[in-house]
Amino acid sequence: MQFNSIRFKATVFYTGILAVILAVFGTIIYVSVSHVLYSDLNSKLEVKAKEIAAILHAYEQLEKLDNHPFGYLLRAMRKNGTGIGSERAVLDNLWQEEFKLLNLKSDYINIVNANKMTVFSSSKLKGKVAGLFRGQAPFSLNNIIYKNLIGKENRLRVINYPASYQNVPLAIQIGTPLDSVISVLSRILFFIIISALALLILTSFIGSFFARSILRPVMSVSSLADKITHKGLKLRIKELQADIEMKHLVSSFNAMIGRLEKSFNHINEFSSHVAHELKTPLAIVKGEMELALDRDRDTEEYKKVFSDSLEEIDRIIKIIRDLLFLAKLDYKSDIFNFEDFDLIQFLTMIHEHSLVLSAAKNIEIKLNLPGRNVFINGDRSHLRRLFFNLISNAVKFTPSSGKIEISVSVKGAHVYVDIADNGEGIAPENLSKIFDKFYRAHKEERTPDSGTGLGLNIALSIARIHNGDIKVKSSPGQGTVFTVILPLVS
Repeated sequence: MQFNSIRFKATVFYTGILAVILAVFGTIIYVSVSHVLYSDLNSKLEVKAKEIAAILHAYEQLEKLDNHPFGYLLRAMRKNGTGIGSERAVLDNLWQEEFKLLNLKSDYINIVNANKMTVFSSSKLKGKVAGLFRGQAPFSLNNIIYKNLIGKENRLRVINYPASYQNVPLAIQIGTPLDSVISVLSRILFFIIISALALLILTSFIGSFFARSILRPVMSVSSLADKITHKGLKLRIKELQADIEMKHLVSSFNAMIGRLEKSFNHINEFSSHVAHELKTPLAIVKGEMELALDRDRDTEEYKKVFSDSLEEIDRIIKIIRDLLFLAKLDYKSDIFNFEDFDLIQFLTMIHEHSLVLSAAKNIEIKLNLPGRNVFINGDRSHLRRLFFNLISNAVKFTPSSGKIEISVSVKGAHVYVDIADNGEGIAPENLSKIFDKFYRAHKEERTPDSGTGLGLNIALSIARIHNGDIKVKSSPGQGTVFTVILPLVS
């Protein structure tokens, strides 16, 4: 597995999350068990301290009895073995029994006064343990205190329990070894660590497997992408994955390949059209030049050759200019400057200028306008080109003394501009092609005014950039109607 792969990063990420969860969970368990064990130990120490305090109280009561006015009589009776008996012997026996019952043999007992001076200690409390008590044991004549005493060889849990004897305040200090508690906590900690490591290792393998399964569609996309060339754009990934995100990825990739295929086909078709359109004028220029150089000619013949060559060069320039304009329409929308304006005034100006185009053929151009203003949002210069392309096209295919009619109507949220002529019309099979680049339904003789086959395509592109469209209706011998549809200002 590569360290810089998504699979590795996903595995590390999920393993890291699980590690944090296990660490928090393990800490909670460890702290909870530790709290329970120490609470239990504290309770046991408190019980022992209370019992010792009770025995001290019993001895105190016995001393009070000895000081009684009839104390001499009681002592005499004890000496003779009569009366109450030997109370002190009973208490001594009780002390020994408590030692056994409370398991005080393994504990360390130290009773200190207000000056922290030891007034009683168990026989075990000596040496390093005694020093540990003197240096670290808690002391208070009023409060119960618990504390761990940690030495080089001993680890104890100590209670400080307030008591008194004959109105003298004392502190009972009992220490018990922590070995059992530390042993249990060590085993629990070992179990938590081993379990966490085992789970992390298992999770890393499972996470790696699931990451590989999840990323399998990505690898399929990558593998297919490596196979795609300009000759293999029909390849697609099968959408068999169950995950929504992966389905979306595969669907998007297939859609992208579809767009690339369409673009490549468009480029191939576009390139062939460009090559064909430029080949003809270049061949004419080359032929004219070769004829001119074939033999000596008079001045008029040379002028004709140059004139014909210039016409073809102008045609080439016109094709290139139109191609550049179409490229800008596709990739540079910032060349448009949109603004609100009155379409009626705009078309009135277009109509006046179009009369110049139709004068040579004595064609009447009639303008029909509604009785109100019509406002649209658009780019004046580009819409001007759109309408002049359509009007000049109508003039070109309308016979002399013909008629062209421009009509404006408003329907709903759109304005419809019809440009109708009574020319020869377009065959039904050609209607779906007339907006294609370089397509010319009429193979007219090449003249300086001959079109490039891009005018209608440019007009349609401009209309669509304005969120509009161009429709066409035509019948052979009955003329053609182009309808420009543009949205009104809302």
